[in-house]
Amino acid sequence: MLLARSEDELHRVCKEISHRGGHADYLVADLSTVDLARDAGREIAERCEPIDILVLNAGMSNDKPFEEASLDEIVYELGVNYLAPVTLLHTLLPLLKRRHSHVIVVGSLTAILPFPSNATYAASKAPLLSLIKSLRLEMKDTGIHFGIVLPGLTATAATEEMKSPIPRATPEEIAEAIYECLTERKGLIIPGVGNRIAAAFFQQFPEVAEKVISPFKGLLIPGFDDHMGA
Repeated sequence: MLLARSEDELHRVCKEISHRGGHADYLVADLSTVDLARDAGREIAERCEPIDILVLNAGMSNDKPFEEASLDEIVYELGVNYLAPVTLLHTLLPLLKRRHSHVIVVGSLTAILPFPSNATYAASKAPLLSLIKSLRLEMKDTGIHFGIVLPGLTATAATEEMKSPIPRATPEEIAEAIYECLTERKGLIIPGVGNRIAAAFFQQFPEVAEKVISPFKGLLIPGFDDHMGA
């Protein structure tokens, strides 16, 4: 069951799955509010019982510095990136518990690394990491596998205009990481050696990392110079 806002794109992907010998259905849904996400979750529950695997990967970015974003934009971003997946998970949890299912969340490396010029995006992704880490312990006895993938910069339509020397992962590489997280029942995967090194460095030496990166943030952070007028 595929879930998105664009029916044309959903239909295209379902057709591709069918051509490869699989079967898929879809649900056109907006996940920008808790009520909309709850409605979508209830419809999925009616159409998809039982559920063996739930992949939560909806996301969006305002692409604005904190002081330039309106409160409505910040709330919308938080709704799509955090409250929607939490609502879907909470709504579908009874079905997931019946099958010892898998829940894989696609978060962001910005849950660990700072993201100046897009601080509210990073802030909306960080709670997903905290949630999954806690649920792995809190719900261990249910048999549900909780895992999270934290991609770095990825080559998608959302990032095609960003300027950064940082290598971009392909969507296929992120899909492979999701599959690995699922099949090996891992709790956390950060795709890319460079991303894993950067995450470890920031976690172990946050103050040193800030001093090292700060002079180069205009080069490393996509869109930073454009927002700051440098």
